[in-house]
Amino acid sequence: MKTLAVLLLAAVPALKVPDPVAFPGPAEAKDPTGRYAVVASTADAAGHALSLRVEKSGATRSLLTFGRSARIFWAPDGNAVAVTDRRNGETSKAFLFFPDRPGAVDLDAELAKALGPLPERDRNGHVYLEVVRWLSAKTLRLRLHGYGTNDPEGFDELFDYELGGRFRRSAI
Repeated sequence: MKTLAVLLLAAVPALKVPDPVAFPGPAEAKDPTGRYAVVASTADAAGHALSLRVEKSGATRSLLTFGRSARIFWAPDGNAVAVTDRRNGETSKAFLFFPDRPGAVDLDAELAKALGPLPERDRNGHVYLEVVRWLSAKTLRLRLHGYGTNDPEGFDELFDYELGGRFRRSAI
């Protein structure tokens, strides 16, 4: 029976975690299944815009505008895309989008809701929440780091987010 289980697992293709794509830079980043693409354009003098395009129909919808840079991470199954928005030199935020539904999940707000006020946020002028990578099609790793008055030497923590709202501190 063990041999059969091993053979069955070997026959299931592993989901490849796509490399992140940084904007500005390439004009688009396709999801691993080829169904969608995140497309970059210049919004105005203040920044750039990211849109989601459905490849089959060509339909697009706006995701977000960003000033400095953005880095996108497609989930291995193409059913979600996480974005780090580097707004300026003092902060970055992370968002999650689903191609099949409108709106965004503000991962910064979800982190605060799940774990309460974090002491790292108090009196620190430079606080960055960034997507690190997808651990699976349903779990995303994020990094919260920064420095300021409260933490002059800086702080650096990892969190895992399970789609649907559950955050936990990473053991690694």
